[in-house]
Amino acid sequence: MMMGILLFLLTVTSLIFGSAVGTRGVFKEDFFDPALLKIDESRFLGNFVLNGDVILEDGRRVKLYDLLEGKPTILLFSYYTCEGSCPVRIDKLNELIHRSESLRNRDFRVLVLSFDRKDTLEDLKRFKEGHGPFTHHWIFGIIPPEEVEAVTGSVGFRFFYSERDKTFVHANVYIFIAEDGRITRYLYGVNPKERDVRIALAETEGGRVSANSIVDLALLVCYTYDPSRSSFVINPTILFGGIGFAALGSVVLIAFAGRLLRREV
Repeated sequence: MMMGILLFLLTVTSLIFGSAVGTRGVFKEDFFDPALLKIDESRFLGNFVLNGDVILEDGRRVKLYDLLEGKPTILLFSYYTCEGSCPVRIDKLNELIHRSESLRNRDFRVLVLSFDRKDTLEDLKRFKEGHGPFTHHWIFGIIPPEEVEAVTGSVGFRFFYSERDKTFVHANVYIFIAEDGRITRYLYGVNPKERDVRIALAETEGGRVSANSIVDLALLVCYTYDPSRSSFVINPTILFGGIGFAALGSVVLIAFAGRLLRREV
């Protein structure tokens, strides 16, 4: 009897450990650490994006810097057959530009480049037809297969292909590029805030004043970037300074009112 129980326990134990080993093997094979996608901003902010080739929808092959045209640029690495976050990220920014008069009238570029070596110009055109209309700011292109790693690597953008899910895993990020090709800001997510985009563009312009950027320069002074939120938050110096100024003003007003009351008495 005891021998039968012992054999039963050994069998169950072996099945449990066998399953665990099998699961662990699958887990190792399929496991993906999201930290691998994180861009080391300390390494890349201030660097220059590689001036690689871009294939435009009309088939022309141009240099990336030719597309900047001396304008601040929001760079999006995506792929045109994506059924996940890529179209959402593009649609949300397009909606924001349409909705915001400040952005709509501002002189900047939005450059969407596919990093999928299998993407074709037909894929690009189908994507545009299905997600437009786009404002005049937008340019769509494909990175030549032989330059994908070099161009994406120059800004720290990493991606991996999941054979199981038949999709790319990548960071959802808006990359702000100055007119000379320098990387000035990364904003993460798929639903950008108007304030964050305006401030990031003001940063990218390097303080150059235009009719559409005066208010944004004021926002740049009042807000500071919080990397933990990937968003701009009120500058604590401004906040506490304002509170102190308001408190001082209140004291002065109270003292002045007290003097008036004493005079009347």
